[in-house]
Amino acid sequence: MKMKKWVSLSLTAIMLTAALSACGGGGKANEEGQAGDQTAGKPVDITVLVGKEEIAKPFEAMVREYNELQDKAKVTIIPLSGANGYERMTTLYASNNAPTVISIGQEMPLMQDKLLDLSDQEWVQHASAGTLDYATFDGKVLGMPMAVEAFGFIYNKAVLDKVTGGSFDPDSVRTVDELKALFEKIKASGVAPITVSPLDWSLGAHFANIMFTNQSADRDERHKFLEEIKSGSVDLESNAVFNGWMDTFDLMKQYNSAKDAPLAAQYDEAPLLLADGGAAMWFMGNWAYPQIKEADPDGEYGFLPVPVSNNPDDYGNSQISASVSLYWGIDKEQSTPEQQAAAKDFLNWMIGSEVGQDYYVNQFSAIPAFTNFQIQPGDSLSQSVMYYMDKQRTLEWMNLYFPTDGFPTMGASLQKYLTDNLDRAGVAKEFEEYWKTKR
Repeated sequence: MKMKKWVSLSLTAIMLTAALSACGGGGKANEEGQAGDQTAGKPVDITVLVGKEEIAKPFEAMVREYNELQDKAKVTIIPLSGANGYERMTTLYASNNAPTVISIGQEMPLMQDKLLDLSDQEWVQHASAGTLDYATFDGKVLGMPMAVEAFGFIYNKAVLDKVTGGSFDPDSVRTVDELKALFEKIKASGVAPITVSPLDWSLGAHFANIMFTNQSADRDERHKFLEEIKSGSVDLESNAVFNGWMDTFDLMKQYNSAKDAPLAAQYDEAPLLLADGGAAMWFMGNWAYPQIKEADPDGEYGFLPVPVSNNPDDYGNSQISASVSLYWGIDKEQSTPEQQAAAKDFLNWMIGSEVGQDYYVNQFSAIPAFTNFQIQPGDSLSQSVMYYMDKQRTLEWMNLYFPTDGFPTMGASLQKYLTDNLDRAGVAKEFEEYWKTKR
């Protein structure tokens, strides 16, 4: 009898709680798949680890606005604190403080067991072709594409128009010799032809990517090259692409604005130098556009491919590296179901709402990796990327398949080359020795 009364009271309490929750409206109900800690009456706390310093300011502004627009979740950003993304992630996991939302790139294969299956999310069906391939494991989509990114020689069109005496056409430079001739013209005009940021990720991940991806237009063949260098069967000193790539690096070294102290060049100085017309080009990616725009809001910029031979028709001489470099993942190990639901809501808002899309395109200068974006980028650098995408003149980001210590190691070799502490044969040897350790 007592048991029946207890059950009855419990059912009444459950029904009352459900009714009160329903009356709360506004999506506050703590139903499955919805965020909100209704019992405590407080928003769900979730954290985001953002691996891109370039968008730190606008991302903080977006998070502030998101927190003001809704009361189901409170989003807090975790800073990198000087570490790289993987180091920060492993530290946070080890201390049982895993971020709820993680921006993740080449670490995804290592982190796949910690990421939530996002296959049921609506954005999956709107992802641009091929953008989910890298983030799919055993048929499960573990990451939402952040954006399409590209890198190459960013040029200041006003400077090159003046130097070339007309409207500069990037298709006019498709060989190493043509690049050298252009650098000579720029130098003769009193402008530094190029500024090189000596960061290990820029050299070891992005510039090194060109050497690997230009090995073949065939995906299987270039990935075979990656396996061959691991096996120790590649002789880089006799590899045509390696030598052409080093020829171009020699030009970058010779015409660098910081030639006399190449490692002293600071990243933050480069967009100002480019925007002010102190340098005509910068080897970098479109993620740097917010800094360029801040210094030169009305300027026109574009991408010039990095040629690695003197045959204009060789693969890679007319393409730029463009891909999804980072994905958003959600932690499944240490986050609660409520936090995971709130994280899904946050990601959907970022790419699905008008406010979120505006931040993505106009503040992050991101090129959407989804087919249903209502807001499209209008700046000249993004337009340049989309031109190469439309013409299918893009190169694979093989650096996504580099081990996590790949870019620091290869970047260090290229830094030594910039400072004359290593010759071409030394770069080849250090690259080969590194990759042999990854068999």
